[in-house]
Formats: sequence, structure tokens, C-alpha cells
Amino acid sequence: MCNICQIDPTAHSFHKIWTCNPAINLFYSCPAKATKYYESAGVIEHFRVYLSENGQNAWAYIVDCEGYTLAHATQINSSITLVKMVKEKYIGSLKKVWIVNYSWQFGIIMNILLALLPEDVKRLVELTDKTVEQIQSLALII
Repeated sequence: MCNICQIDPTAHSFHKIWTCNPAINLFYSCPAKATKYYESAGVIEHFRVYLSENGQNAWAYIVDCEGYTLAHATQINSSITLVKMVKEKYIGSLKKVWIVNYSWQFGIIMNILLALLPEDVKRLVELTDKTVEQIQSLALII
């Protein structure tokens, strides 16, 4: 856990959740649930801590856009930095990214972020109407 979340566990939203597949670590975030989503350095450090702890273990990621607004979309620099960090250090073990509760506000950011990724990584990203619980069960087929 990052130092900020030790004081305020609601500050950031990125954590490991249960999956039926013991061979993969499934991470979840919902930016709208993070009380300090605007604090870029802290958000980036939070992701770095969790992904460093994961090491080279296989992982997948659920981005939940429920409640995502234009205020969240203004944090584009944080999102770009996170994508670059994942691309440089953690992309080899990333198996899938699911976007749930997709919103047009998130679409603004997503189009920019996808432009930063190579084609083979873009294929890992899926917009879905599945629930988080359904994905937790589906993770077995990754």
C-alpha cells in the first residue's frame, strides 16, 4: 500500500481483487471512488507500489468508469504517465484490460491512451458490459 493510502485508504483506487484463476493477479480501479484522484504523484506512486509487488506475475486489470466525470478526465497527464510506466516495465505480464461502465468522458482519455500503445497491446483492451463479478469468474480463460 502506498504511504498516502496508509493514512487515507480512500485516496486512490487500484488494488488486487479476487479471481477464480490462481495463476493471474486481477487488479481493479474506479477513479470516481478515489478521493485524491487529482493528486498525480500519489496516484502514480500507488500504481507503482502495487505493480512492483506483483513483479513479473501475470496480471489483468479492470477499469470501472462508474461515476467518471470530466473532472476525472482532466487528469490526462496522470493517465499518460501510468500507461508509459506499464508499457516500459509491466507490459510483458499484462494479459487483459477490461473497461466496464464505459462513459463518453472516459472515451476522451481512452482515445489518447490507445494512441500510445502498440497494436498487440491495444488488442488486450476490451470495452465490455460484463460486471466486475462476471470478469472475476471469466479470468480463468485468460
